[in-house]
Amino acid sequence: MDELIPADARPLRRRAEAFFDTLHREVPFAAALLTTEDSLRDRQVVVASRGYAQEVVSYVLGEFMTQDPNYRFVASRPTEILHWDTLPRFRCSPMASGYLIPSGFRQGSSMVLDDRRGRPFGSLHVSLDERLVTPETLGALAMARRTAIPLAAAVRARRRTTLSTRELEVLHHLCDGLSNTEIAATLWVTRRTVATHVEHILRKLRASNRVQAAVRAVALGLVAPSSDEVP
Repeated sequence: MDELIPADARPLRRRAEAFFDTLHREVPFAAALLTTEDSLRDRQVVVASRGYAQEVVSYVLGEFMTQDPNYRFVASRPTEILHWDTLPRFRCSPMASGYLIPSGFRQGSSMVLDDRRGRPFGSLHVSLDERLVTPETLGALAMARRTAIPLAAAVRARRRTTLSTRELEVLHHLCDGLSNTEIAATLWVTRRTVATHVEHILRKLRASNRVQAAVRAVALGLVAPSSDEVP
């Protein structure tokens, strides 16, 4: 699987798993997939996936999202929660007949995630065992879409943040409240070197000060907040 969230991004990884857990309580789905864009490679990548075979995930990321007219139809109505029976001939499409139905799914929805400017950057796909779609199901999926947008956006932003190994070390100490002098002593480097690393960190995180950098680092999953630290 094209896993986007690296092992050290524990807050984002846990947020993705918690998101699926909450969604499953509201809509007992058979499978779900959350994606976001990798602007460096001009493609969609997996944020989290549950229940789909790898070949299904690969097809969704590839042909379905780039070539299928049903997905283009969904993308043209990003705020609507469309499903198999409200998409033109979806059950006869290669996606449904070739992948979803053979996997045992009977219903589902693909939702586009867009930013504040209305530009699509990710997607949420949910497949169900039951064919019936109730108003309650549609309402829960609409809520899930709204919840998924900031999560996928955070993962996308983390992907764009390219801190070096040493900068990440400095960032962790910065978030612990250490001064440049204390960081220099801990890492056995000069204060000038630490100051340079901090300058680079602030620029890359688009932060104006250390507090802002720490807040953004936690939001992007670059460091875990103190309550999330694992021994």
